[in-house]
Amino acid sequence: MPHKNGKIKLTQQQMTFTELGISDEIIRALDEHKITEPTEIQVQAIPHINESDRDLVAIAQTGTGKTAAFCLPVLQQIDTTKPQIQALVLVPTRELGQQVAREFFLFSKYMPRVFTECVYGGSPIEEQIKKLQRSTHVVVATPGRLLDLLDRKALSLDHIRYLILDEADEMMSMGFKTDIDEVLRSCRHKVQKMLFTATLPADVTQIISTYIGSDAYEIRVNADEKINEKIKHRFVIYEKGLKLEYLKTLLADRRGQRGILFCRTKIAAKRLAKQLAGFVVTADALHGNLNQEAREKVLRGFRKERIDLLIATDIAARGLDVKDLDYVIHYHLPEQTDYYTHRSGRTARAGKTGVSICLVKMEEMAELNALESELGIRFSAIALEIEPDTTPVQPITVYMNMGLNQDFDSGSLREYLVEEAGLNMADITNVQVDDEQSQFDIPDK
Repeated sequence: MPHKNGKIKLTQQQMTFTELGISDEIIRALDEHKITEPTEIQVQAIPHINESDRDLVAIAQTGTGKTAAFCLPVLQQIDTTKPQIQALVLVPTRELGQQVAREFFLFSKYMPRVFTECVYGGSPIEEQIKKLQRSTHVVVATPGRLLDLLDRKALSLDHIRYLILDEADEMMSMGFKTDIDEVLRSCRHKVQKMLFTATLPADVTQIISTYIGSDAYEIRVNADEKINEKIKHRFVIYEKGLKLEYLKTLLADRRGQRGILFCRTKIAAKRLAKQLAGFVVTADALHGNLNQEAREKVLRGFRKERIDLLIATDIAARGLDVKDLDYVIHYHLPEQTDYYTHRSGRTARAGKTGVSICLVKMEEMAELNALESELGIRFSAIALEIEPDTTPVQPITVYMNMGLNQDFDSGSLREYLVEEAGLNMADITNVQVDDEQSQFDIPDK
């Protein structure tokens, strides 16, 4: 691990952006976005990046202002007279990449023009190559797409001064370690490397020990807090077969608020969004089956507050940074303890409070107890009363112009209806499949 030599002993309350050495042009742009006071990580990182060429390791939760912590000082060091790539930021997802590139753009508004390009998979590489042919000072990239561009000699790292690994632990959990190793080996020796991470799993520690200088400057923000102390941790015990009804009651009590709901699978996320269609809370799903245009449409609707609830899988939500979320709901408990930390960290950001709510069966209480023990948190119960629909179920018959000739049988048709229409498998009965038509019964509700 890096040494802590020469750590600056300043507190957030003692410093302004001017005192941190940020230029008037950048401060003017910050003021336009109502950013007036530096956060703790910015107080510690900005002077170091401005004044030293030592590597940097920063361990801080999401929502602490880490993007501006490296963006502001790097902007000040860019030589706009040289049409060369001088800074490279590696990110785990296209969404985080777009957010980081946007901050470089916004904060440089009153500077001599700094050109930033964001490159990522899932978008035509030819268009990105064309953009990189013009003057570019900063590249924000996902690791795989960066290596593709390097293989095609579409960009050069010969002149970079700064290499930033943003959300390093998330990049490792997504399987990018080999790619990151290759990028780090490709960089010239004198590059200043900065690594930002919320946690320190073994592969991140290995990256630090292999590629980060032994005299690196280390920052730890709330290092003893695995979970933001401003988050309240709650749980709801639901009765078997009534999970959706409990969720709707929970959401109805939070009308007017915004949040993210996490599912374990993309099929569950997609299905739940359809089950909530027309409900008092407007919801949409973000999952791996969406193409780039559809993903951006969902995220745009959520950021512009046309969508109240974003339903997402852990993979789809990696790197998301959406401000002012009131709550996070764990519709399915996370598969790993770190996932709970990342999920919950989407709320209670920038000094605000938030709530993280788990929907569990009685049999899952042991998993909650394990989370309490591992993370040093305490869950409290939310008592919900729901009124199950006691109206006698009357089946109706639905006809579809799809059948054997469209490669459906009774089993695949039921699976299709569960995924595409949000129906419960048990509610689909009396399925009949002919060549060009099918029919089935479902409850009229």
